[in-house]
Amino acid sequence: MREFHAIFIIACIAVLAPLLNRIPVFARAPIVAIELLLGMAVGPSGAGLVSADGALDFLREFGLVYLFFQAGFEFNQKEISGKPLRLGFYAWLVSLSLSLVISGALYLLGLVEAPLLVALILPTTAFGILILMLRQAGELDDEFGHYVLGVAAVSELGPLVLASIVLAQHDHHLHQTLLSALFIVIGLAAIFLLKRVRSDRLAESIVHWLGDGELLPIRISLVVLLGFVSFADRLGMELVVGSYMAGMAVAVLVRGTRAEILKERLTAIGSGFLVPLFFIESGVDFDLPALVSSPASVVRFIFFCLAFLLIRLAPLNLFRGTLPERDMPALALLSSTTLPLVVALSYLGVSRGQMAHETASALVGAAMVTVTAFPTLAFWLRGTHGQSRFESGVSLVALAVADWFSAQACGVVAKLPPRWRETIEIFEQRVFALFNRSAN
Repeated sequence: MREFHAIFIIACIAVLAPLLNRIPVFARAPIVAIELLLGMAVGPSGAGLVSADGALDFLREFGLVYLFFQAGFEFNQKEISGKPLRLGFYAWLVSLSLSLVISGALYLLGLVEAPLLVALILPTTAFGILILMLRQAGELDDEFGHYVLGVAAVSELGPLVLASIVLAQHDHHLHQTLLSALFIVIGLAAIFLLKRVRSDRLAESIVHWLGDGELLPIRISLVVLLGFVSFADRLGMELVVGSYMAGMAVAVLVRGTRAEILKERLTAIGSGFLVPLFFIESGVDFDLPALVSSPASVVRFIFFCLAFLLIRLAPLNLFRGTLPERDMPALALLSSTTLPLVVALSYLGVSRGQMAHETASALVGAAMVTVTAFPTLAFWLRGTHGQSRFESGVSLVALAVADWFSAQACGVVAKLPPRWRETIEIFEQRVFALFNRSAN
């Protein structure tokens, strides 16, 4: 069968990518970036050794679901709550506001058809990918890593929920919106219930089963994943929302106990096969000819590449005094790193007739640039001991852009009616109180 031949080539790439990453010239490149590029090289846009079909498309979708499952499992409120999460929330709000302006302008110019969906896609961040990259770079547990993950957590979960509501409004209006809200409430209630039933005895049982080579805890975790995903699909929610909540639910049971070794087994399943398959297949499925089929497509691609980074430069002043100024460009670059949500939401937009195929190709192409180029540049900027003229210049440009946006935002707020400014201040105080309560 052709599928086995295609999977064999994909498996070879999954082995080759980490080996290439050990070569000095590729050492600073994230492994997922190498997987994407190799996928493009063997796909229809390259050598034509692998082509996307029904079976591989399903496996890629399952890899995407598992990637969000791992992201939900990795989300640790104790590590990234409080100030990192609070600043991440404000940074996402600033980026979302600017994204709305940019997508509205593109809509008026006739370059996009679904401005609200594009506005939600641009400020997304790949939390699951950044965890892999930060762990690879040895910066997952330091202060910089916590602030990056604070931005990424909000910028992944926020667009997930909002996009589900936007797509629901387009299809079934109030009925589907209520079902989406119902799923979120049920999912959070299930996570809270699991938190209440967890115990040392349960953790010891999980450790015992794993120690004896028993596969039951892993199978139960996969049942939880598939249960959340199936329930989300039944209620019309996006599958990745269900998988993210499933990861959080399993993590609630085992985090902080001896049973946390279950994480290693589940990560091995994903990182060993399913997650690399998603990235390699994304490269295979990428339609490079469509990206350069017309001048308008090229303009969209270039503009989206710039927009992904520009909207992340705008809120950098929020982190002044918290992180060193030389870390600001790296923070903006890593916050701009995205792909899974762009692929998922663009696909949904095209399948439901809200987004043109050319727009989706430009968004996915720009997202591939963010995954391949932005993290490499970010870790290179942070990897040197002394600050060169180039690094100083990059920092000055990044902070100058942030200062300009801050000045414009202050000017807009100053022109608002007093009642509106009071409403914004009250909202700000309530959000601060909410995050402080969650941190405690």
